[in-house]
Amino acid sequence: MKRIFSVTVLLFSILNCRAQGINFVTASWDETVQNAGKTGKQIFLYAQTKSCRYCRQMEKEVFTDPKVIEFYNTRFISYKIDIEDKSVGEALSKQYGIMGFPTYLYFDENGRKLHQSSAFKPADAFIQDGLNASDPNTALFSMLAKYDKGEKSPELLFNLSNALSYYMVNDSPKEKITEEYLGTQSAEELESEKNLKFIFDNYLDFKSPATRYLLSNQEKFVPLFGKVNVDKRAQRIVTQTAGNAGRANDPALMADLNKMVATSFADTGKVLSVARIYFYGGRQDWLNYARSTWQYANTVGTKDWQTMYETGAYLKYFAKDPETLKIGVKIMDKVLKLHKNYEHLCIYSRLQSKLGNNGLALAAAKEAVKISKTEGEDSTEARELIAELGAAKR
Repeated sequence: MKRIFSVTVLLFSILNCRAQGINFVTASWDETVQNAGKTGKQIFLYAQTKSCRYCRQMEKEVFTDPKVIEFYNTRFISYKIDIEDKSVGEALSKQYGIMGFPTYLYFDENGRKLHQSSAFKPADAFIQDGLNASDPNTALFSMLAKYDKGEKSPELLFNLSNALSYYMVNDSPKEKITEEYLGTQSAEELESEKNLKFIFDNYLDFKSPATRYLLSNQEKFVPLFGKVNVDKRAQRIVTQTAGNAGRANDPALMADLNKMVATSFADTGKVLSVARIYFYGGRQDWLNYARSTWQYANTVGTKDWQTMYETGAYLKYFAKDPETLKIGVKIMDKVLKLHKNYEHLCIYSRLQSKLGNNGLALAAAKEAVKISKTEGEDSTEARELIAELGAAKR
């Protein structure tokens, strides 16, 4: 009986530990630093907000992982703040330059910053952050100190560039250090698996050598990442750059992008057409945004309902003039023929409503409600549209 009782207590303790997750102390920050000095433990500071989706995901999926619990509760005194609490959390976030969430800060037992990271991470990567904090060769702030003193070894530049990917501050030296690292590599070394992964995983400015190398040598990345992923990565660079060129009203950047597309993509016409759409979207020139999407939909992008849908969604919110709205309706009509679902019907209904075509808008909203039942969608938007259209009719 005693053995059964002991096993039961042990199992309860394990389950309770898993449910609780990382043990965050309730003492003040000053007391936490003092306790770290007494125990010799490092400090883990977790910065979050109640509205942060990835914070909730970390707390639910990662902080409750048995490996994470064992690692963090053994090695660290853990402290949690809300950076929007108008109190201690907000003050500490300003003190330590925390600009995003979730943010993970690691301190030594005397309260000196060792390492900083961020974003949602699986358990193994999150544990690796904690390990990196204890190693001067991978801890962010010790590497920055070495760099500032003039050390520029390839190993330091490589590790520092990776660490800076999760360091959210203004004027980050990330891009400069990445370029310096790549400058230490020969043409043959650039084609190594390590460097190809490094380049592919770094999201840098269009003008950076790493981005240029990726776009100009897409075929070298295919064996590692697959053609679909390489195509998506390359197109994302194009669309982001085109959008930036539009927002900045920078025709020179757009011309540079067009030149790169012409020499680095097999389907040049299609990629250039998409770039043009994003350029006008960045400029918030909704008429030309709609026109360029309509041209794309009738030429090289006849099956690309995703790009058409995105245009329709933006026009739903921002288009006001009849000509733009009419093109938006035609675009969404094509989308519905290719991929009819609840969201697409709601966009079509709203565009028709803005044009004053209440009958067509009402019919689409009612069809959206029917489809929502089979798709398991919340039909609130469609029902609100129906109510609005009914009130307008009266």
